[in-house]
Amino acid sequence: MTALAFDVGGTKLAAAIVGGDGLPIDPLSVPTPPAGVWDAAAALLRRAAGDRKITTIGIASAGPIDTTAGTASPINITEWATGFALVDAVRTLFPDARIRLIGDGAAAAFGEQRHGAGRGVANLLSVVVSTGIGGGLVLDGRVVTGRSGNAGHVGHMTSAYGVDQCACGATGCIETVASGPAAVRWARGHGWSGVDAVAL
Repeated sequence: MTALAFDVGGTKLAAAIVGGDGLPIDPLSVPTPPAGVWDAAAALLRRAAGDRKITTIGIASAGPIDTTAGTASPINITEWATGFALVDAVRTLFPDARIRLIGDGAAAAFGEQRHGAGRGVANLLSVVVSTGIGGGLVLDGRVVTGRSGNAGHVGHMTSAYGVDQCACGATGCIETVASGPAAVRWARGHGWSGVDAVAL
């Protein structure tokens, strides 16, 4: 069995073969382009797979996602924001592989519970702070994804501190207050003029 991991984020796309120990082998990444996202993703996946016969593919995507339809609608990827048939697209490259789509926050929670800081812990919440804010839940040792795959995705819960409209259409989402770009906006608005993570 040869497993391929694919991570879709608003800032970068990443892919790697995954070893039996759960660690990536020769991971690759490219910046997420403003247009032609699938073309960039397909090229990356082909490079990561090489000449190996891929039998299993795990896709971790920024959300929201729909695991039943196999679609991803990351609000930080404008081109896909209304829904991209991600599983079907990946299947065109690897028609014989078993493919599983999961939210990136849920994937992070599962990874921490299996191989990281959450080893031996039955219940945990993972929060991903990056271009957006994601999250995932492990309860009684199992990843909980909910009906559509978005359980634990805390970035679009509203906060009393949030007053801005989010790209999702709601007002006051945590993502508008505490994501990486939001933190940079706040710092710039309060006089910071140094280098920041977004600029890097």
